[in-house]
Amino acid sequence: MNKSYVSQQITYGLLELMEKVPFEEITVSQIARQAQVGRASFYRHFSSKEEVIRQHLADLLREWGQEFESLGKFEELTPSLLRHFYKHRKSYLLLHRSGLSHSLLDAILDCMDFDGKSDAEIYFLNWYAGGLYGVVEEWMRRGMQETAEEILEHFSK
Repeated sequence: MNKSYVSQQITYGLLELMEKVPFEEITVSQIARQAQVGRASFYRHFSSKEEVIRQHLADLLREWGQEFESLGKFEELTPSLLRHFYKHRKSYLLLHRSGLSHSLLDAILDCMDFDGKSDAEIYFLNWYAGGLYGVVEEWMRRGMQETAEEILEHFSK
């Protein structure tokens, strides 16, 4: 098994367990068993179950970033992000139900490039990240029943 396969199996194993068991009650042994890998394999790839979640969010946002770059239009930033969240709503709702949605704000901030930015740009990026997180948090709280387009329509009103 290569690293990406094992990491993927561990991630899927944790997400499957989170559908049935509260996050805080899940053990590394349970994750390894669900993923059909050894505990040593778990620790070769991750230091904790929280790191699995952080990496999963980073992977999801990296996927969005690649999609956004192919669009090449800054005005599509928010619409493309909301479509991304809706497309992966199962994962995001699972995090929310597990009390881990705060990890999303950290992931959003982690994917922003603050290097070489002015103070004004840094404040703006943090403002945008916080606002986006607030919208998505409320959307998750409501079960993400609305589509991304419906959320965008709320903005236009």
